[in-house]
Amino acid sequence: MCGRCVVECPQKAKQVDNQIQRLQTALEKGQRVVISLAPSYVAAFPEIAREELIQALTGAGIHSVAETAVAATMISEIYGTYMQPSSQGLPDATVISSCCPVIINIIERYYPQLIDNLTPVISPMLAHAKLIKKQYGQDTFVVFAGPCIAKIGEGSGANSMVDAVITFEELKNWLSSPFKNPTIMQAGAREQSSLASMSAGRCFPVAGGIVMPFVGLTDAEIITVDGIEKCMEVFEGLINQEFSPRFVEALACSGGCIGGPAMGIRQFMQTKRNKVLAYTQAGCTDKCHYAADNTLDLSRSYQSKTINAVIPTEEEITEILKQTGKFTVQDEKNCSACGYDTCRAKAIAVFQGHAELDMCVPYMRSKAESFANIIVENSLNAIIAVNEKMIIKEFNPAVTRMFGKIKEIYKGMNLTELFNCSDFIAAAKFGHKIVGKRVEYPLYDIVTEQMIIPVPEHGLIIAIITDITAHELRNRELQQMKLETVEKATDIINKQMHVAQEIAGLLGETTAETKSALLELIMLIKGKGES
Repeated sequence: MCGRCVVECPQKAKQVDNQIQRLQTALEKGQRVVISLAPSYVAAFPEIAREELIQALTGAGIHSVAETAVAATMISEIYGTYMQPSSQGLPDATVISSCCPVIINIIERYYPQLIDNLTPVISPMLAHAKLIKKQYGQDTFVVFAGPCIAKIGEGSGANSMVDAVITFEELKNWLSSPFKNPTIMQAGAREQSSLASMSAGRCFPVAGGIVMPFVGLTDAEIITVDGIEKCMEVFEGLINQEFSPRFVEALACSGGCIGGPAMGIRQFMQTKRNKVLAYTQAGCTDKCHYAADNTLDLSRSYQSKTINAVIPTEEEITEILKQTGKFTVQDEKNCSACGYDTCRAKAIAVFQGHAELDMCVPYMRSKAESFANIIVENSLNAIIAVNEKMIIKEFNPAVTRMFGKIKEIYKGMNLTELFNCSDFIAAAKFGHKIVGKRVEYPLYDIVTEQMIIPVPEHGLIIAIITDITAHELRNRELQQMKLETVEKATDIINKQMHVAQEIAGLLGETTAETKSALLELIMLIKGKGES
């Protein structure tokens, strides 16, 4: 949990567990929220006076702000007892500081021989949470703010009284975000806190700060070390009995906590160190409110978490390497992009379940390129890339199927040899994308629909050409069918009209003859009646 992966990854693939929402929810519920502020804040907020920072926090709804250095001073006094001569009845073995959760993680996992050397005392953060809960009540919502990502894991432990852990970066963003509302602000501005504390606790964030109050001890009796690699060297030396100091101050971050991954500010290490030390000296003249409590249980224990990993055989390593395209020694790039020094080390980690095959950047890139090539090669659309001079740089088999009937197509060939490429030239000149344009090529007996895309950053024009000849033929056939149907319908209608006219004519003649016959009959009948 050292946070190095978060800092180093340029793609920001790793994200910190952001617990700001826990703080916000507690405020919205009206809980009493107290912030335990790591003393390195003076280097993280150099542009803000401490009174202004307190005012901003209490104005945002925080009930009280207290400096973690209060608890650090309590821890410092306990450490002092371990630095006394053995005549005090304490063990002669080297004692290692236990403030840094990363150091504890390293020893429990990789140097279990040194577990008994760790000071059986909780960190200042955990001690301060206990102190705050006892002072304000167990229902108090305690938030620790600092530069450390590992504190998030420590704060989530089973015996932790810390309700949320936020980084200085998150605290800055929260204070500048439009989250505030008048109700929360008024409810929170209840106690004006003081960050005054004992100077011994304020030293903790800098390398050598833990042992700074203990003067008179020689370099042989005390070792101060910062940075993971340097700490591991000291641990190796202790195990090999190369030296046996009375006390080891070990901090995982280079320069101490002021070099933490979530400080949220870029400054020279010495500048940050000077700010903390100046604040430490200022604490001597402040009205220090040392709310220590000797009745609190600050003890803790440790357990071995050694990883008993099975080492794979050479055949198993080889098989894993093959799965990422490494069939020979020359294929092993050893680029360290995966986080391991060599491809073999990463293969061993994959076997042990600590890494994944997909963590290999060259392999994933070749896999992506291979996948893209498969799509392009098997596309039914013609895909062709030319430079600004219309020289063919790449093309897929579909180009040959469409335009390769007359002459052979090859890379380096000028596109003008195949067809009129005025649209390509216009796209290159003006940078306009052409989409869905219908283009007919009588020479090749095809009709196409084209999309032409300029890619100026690579000096290329890419075209995707779809053969719509069959579609056009179907449309023409359908149109012809419609015309023929209309003609047939018209002919049938004309014939029906002709028949109707003939029938009407015959009916007219018959009606006239009938009328004449009836009139004659009527006349005959009338003539007989008169006689």
